[in-house]
Amino acid sequence: MSILLAVFVLAGGSLPVGASTDSGTLVINEIMIDPVESSSTVMGQWIELYNNSGNWVNLSEWIIVNESDEEIRFSSLVVPPEGYFVVGASSIAGENGNYTPDAVWGAFSLSLSGSLTLSNTSYDSQDFFSWNNSWNLKPGASLERLNPGWSADDPESWKHSNTEYGNGDLGTPGHQNSVFSNGFGQNTWAFIKAFVH
Repeated sequence: MSILLAVFVLAGGSLPVGASTDSGTLVINEIMIDPVESSSTVMGQWIELYNNSGNWVNLSEWIIVNESDEEIRFSSLVVPPEGYFVVGASSIAGENGNYTPDAVWGAFSLSLSGSLTLSNTSYDSQDFFSWNNSWNLKPGASLERLNPGWSADDPESWKHSNTEYGNGDLGTPGHQNSVFSNGFGQNTWAFIKAFVH
């Protein structure tokens, strides 16, 4: 059973005059599953998307689905080339650990063992990411993708954030990941595996 969720817009880019959009390459770039500095775990959860292309991306063409088939659908918001978009459970700083999301989801949450699928509105999966207890999730630290071009569904492509934000959790919502790697030598095995998939 699919649960459709409303997304409340807090801030979002508007398309510059003369610019156009396409489906682009949107990826799941960072997730906060187990925050400790928010009023509750659920209130401090968030997902960061990254536009890994040179074109503007219209979010109305995208859906995020979790392992419980809960969905996040977006209105006509746009993400600039190489830009970030953060959607979370709360926009209230005192509840969410003190960060500013671009949009807020409804009855959606992240589990300690779960999955996220980023798909187009025809449900063609564009990015898939699953995690479980073997990932040794660190309370209060987001999972950051080492490189948005690497395979999402590979534990070697993810590390815990090492940068503090807001009230003291670790993460980089809306900014380049603290563990970003663009060098072959820094993580050769993850690099090779990501491009073999």
